[in-house]
Amino acid sequence: MLRSLPIIAAMIEEVAGILAGQDFGTWSRADIERIAGAAGWSVQDGDYRLTIETGGPARVWSTKLSYGQDGFGYGEQTDLEITETCPADQLPALHTATLAAVTAVLGPPALVGGPHAFSFWRKPRVWLERDLRYRSVTLLVQPADPAENEEYSNAEYAEGWRPRHLWNAEPDVQSDAAGSLGGMMLYDGPEATTFDEFATGLRRLFMSFATDLTTLADYVPGVGWEIRPVDKSVNEEISGWFDEASINLQKIRFGTTDAEHIKLPLGAENGARAAETILGWVRGWAVTEPAAQLRHHCYVRPPVRLWARAGFRIP
Repeated sequence: MLRSLPIIAAMIEEVAGILAGQDFGTWSRADIERIAGAAGWSVQDGDYRLTIETGGPARVWSTKLSYGQDGFGYGEQTDLEITETCPADQLPALHTATLAAVTAVLGPPALVGGPHAFSFWRKPRVWLERDLRYRSVTLLVQPADPAENEEYSNAEYAEGWRPRHLWNAEPDVQSDAAGSLGGMMLYDGPEATTFDEFATGLRRLFMSFATDLTTLADYVPGVGWEIRPVDKSVNEEISGWFDEASINLQKIRFGTTDAEHIKLPLGAENGARAAETILGWVRGWAVTEPAAQLRHHCYVRPPVRLWARAGFRIP
């Protein structure tokens, strides 16, 4: 049975605040039990994770070290996670309450992005995401250095590896939060080498922009973008922008008055529709090798910095 929003919000604010501000020591089982005990929680053992009973409707899990993770510097536990669900119309309020609880402890996030309207703090390493499909908010805490070591190994050596998210943004490149990212590596996925790969990347990215920017409007007020062919004989440009209220597309033919303008409301379905419109326009340029034949750019208002990382990439 789904619980009322006030109960869920109060619960996840309390639990998220406790977890985000903790010193997890060496991430041993004893450290998890110490934190749980101080909060009046109990720990139940399992084959692959510990289940932490909070005394309320929330349950928290901590994953045990598994085979192959020994060399990254983890302790006995590799993370600590809480996930809560609610009715779809109450999800924005639940996410807002949880984000406020974590921000009250850690300050503003160093990175935000999508999909799942994530917020990220580096040390302590905390992820906060909301999932529209599952109507859920998830808080994940990890030991920073081991998690970064594992991500590096996967990015460099794991076949088929892809970045965790499609796009990242630093809300304020001059902030202390952004400064905390110093020395941290951020990895791009492979560029699209076929039109199908480009199309898949564009659809996924635009669906994320169309659903996540509303949630992240306090950090990324909008995103402008453009796509143009390398071949200068194709005298056209496709551009547009996403803001917290709409999706805007336009195709311009230079040196003429020919232009097409489309405005759509936000939402995943319209994000996909916008992508299909753009793909139709790009097909008119006879593109077969997107990485070589297209250039992409994005624009955000200072002090924000944004980049897309997989398939359809924006530097």
